[in-house]
Amino acid sequence: MRRLLIIGVLLATLLPGAKADVDPNFYIYLCFGQSNMEGNAQPESMDRSNVDERFRLLATCNFSSPARVMGHWYKAIPPLVNPVGGLGPTDYFGRTMVAALPANVRIGVIPVAMGGSPIEMFDKDKYQKKMNDNPNEYWAMLAKQHYGGNPYGRLIEMAKKAQEEGVIKGILLHQGCSNNGDPNWPNMVKKIYNDMLSDLGLSADTVPLFVGETLRQENGGSCYAHNTQVARMPSVVPTSHVVSSEDCPGNGKDPWHFNPLGYRIIGKRYAFEALKLMGRELMAEADYQIPSQQKKFYSAKSLDVPSEVSAVPGDRIPGGITATFEDGHKENVSAYTDFTSEDVVFENGALSPRHEGKGMAEAVYTDFCRNQSRGTFHVDVSFFPFKSSFIQKLAGTMKYDEETRALTLSAGGQAGWVYSNGADMSAYKYLVVKLKEPQECDAEVRVLPSTKVSSAGYRDTIDNRTTVSIDLNRLKYYNNNSYIDPAKIFMVEFRFKKAGIIYFEDVFLSNDDELYSSVKAVDRAASPADTPVYTLQGIMAGRVEDWGSLPRGVYIVGGKLIRK
Repeated sequence: MRRLLIIGVLLATLLPGAKADVDPNFYIYLCFGQSNMEGNAQPESMDRSNVDERFRLLATCNFSSPARVMGHWYKAIPPLVNPVGGLGPTDYFGRTMVAALPANVRIGVIPVAMGGSPIEMFDKDKYQKKMNDNPNEYWAMLAKQHYGGNPYGRLIEMAKKAQEEGVIKGILLHQGCSNNGDPNWPNMVKKIYNDMLSDLGLSADTVPLFVGETLRQENGGSCYAHNTQVARMPSVVPTSHVVSSEDCPGNGKDPWHFNPLGYRIIGKRYAFEALKLMGRELMAEADYQIPSQQKKFYSAKSLDVPSEVSAVPGDRIPGGITATFEDGHKENVSAYTDFTSEDVVFENGALSPRHEGKGMAEAVYTDFCRNQSRGTFHVDVSFFPFKSSFIQKLAGTMKYDEETRALTLSAGGQAGWVYSNGADMSAYKYLVVKLKEPQECDAEVRVLPSTKVSSAGYRDTIDNRTTVSIDLNRLKYYNNNSYIDPAKIFMVEFRFKKAGIIYFEDVFLSNDDELYSSVKAVDRAASPADTPVYTLQGIMAGRVEDWGSLPRGVYIVGGKLIRK
């Protein structure tokens, strides 16, 4: 028996694919893309020095300077991707990860990227044709020179080698300029991601995809339109996560690439997304000694907040929270800031989706080095703010005058309030729309459980009413009898059948059953059978053809009061 046990151990050690030496605390990340992933900035002194031994690179090609052999592990000193690359997002992704994770955890990166490469070069079913059709392109020559003409194959080959020593924890992508704005791009990325998972025996729920934005327009980027496609990734690949490029400066030389600071910032944000998924704090381990030059990059010395902020329930505080760091750079840190207030309600870093409020709030930003910066501001949270920035055009042409609350729309035009994170109106009975005067553009109010303008929802024609009360507990889809959940409202908007203008007095939520119960008797009017019949609260009770089945009471028909 003892001899059989020894033979079994030896076989487990010698057989291909044996997992005996796999370190579960060696976290490995695959990195691919084009020139920004390749690294386009010249590393500065702080980038070349003080690289932690726990941050490792698996060389995916041969280097002469520094000397590296494909398939071997090295300390991750830039350039990481190939000999023509420089500083890229992978550098400060790894540095941030090792600083934030326990001392027994190592981070390994496996990068494959070519400047100018289209995403098809990483599709195992398309790369060959792409290369054959474009043999003289720079990216095609890089693929041949460094990756044997098959970038995807090289990445998979090296990933399988890395699986003998560690555990693949995620995939990083930065690509887009060569497919700028292509609506098919998200699905092409999805195929590549799924192929990687299948070829490596991985599962999407344990190996997320992190996708970085391209250089933004305000920072000199010409491919900023592609960020619309990047933003679609979580809807196409549920286990994908967008990495923001906000405040990442460009190099000032071309319209595609970040400068060293830009790569440090976006690299840190790749790490922050990975850490959030692990449930880790976005801070360095308390006893981790960050090198002094890098510490200035991570350490905030002050926080700038706007004096006043308006928002709708459910929103994060929109923009404007900016930290100035010790190395002099500034970053918008709204997404990483905590808020407290005695006047408005915050939940999980965002405004409560069901509470309005007005008063003071405090912003507290804790940087990566655990230093805190604070600032106070006035905040006004309303379901229906009448500021121009909240009345969104949804279809057609729109003009809105904030002073008079006049909304002008073209025929078929739509505009209103959008709650991107959903609004909870379930604590109220009525949604009330009050106009200053009757409208003449055949307008209707719509309440939608989606941010898609074309989606089904509740509709109520305004007719000649100046007050419209919508019963939130009886919100029915206009095309069926099912009810809409008032706790999940994503849009309240107006649609004009005719071009025209309406003047708002107010739009609000109410629990007052008697708010509009005062009436003056008038003569009963004859009306067509399809004329809407409203209660005194402005709620549609049916049509004239339903008159016989309505309960006794006073109704509004054709703008006149009729007693039944």
